[in-house]
Amino acid sequence: MAIVKKRNEQTESRLLLEGDEPVELPPAVIDDRAVLVQFPQFKEFIPELLEELRDGTIAEPVAVMNDGSTFAIHGDTRTFWVKLWHAAGSDMTKIDRAQVISCIPSTRGIQVLVEDYDDEFVESDED
Repeated sequence: MAIVKKRNEQTESRLLLEGDEPVELPPAVIDDRAVLVQFPQFKEFIPELLEELRDGTIAEPVAVMNDGSTFAIHGDTRTFWVKLWHAAGSDMTKIDRAQVISCIPSTRGIQVLVEDYDDEFVESDED
């Protein structure tokens, strides 16, 4: 797991979470106002993300993003694609900023059952 040091205009250090393997996040302190959303319709789901981050969770890399810094955080009802900046020296226990890029309904634990229709298949000799 790599963490990249970033500096903002006030010379405070933030560490951008990066990696290509799942990362175990410890319980972290995060202010409600530290969460930025890509689209306003995501705002209503932010409490679920905050709960996961405050309790500690697994962050899984989102491979299709190809940036190494977008992670999936799975909540009870939603999956969040986020970028996370931790406070320097906090050992990932303080999150300075979380940017929500996507928020989709969770399909974890759902099974899709497909009925067997082999008995109803009729071959056609028309060619």
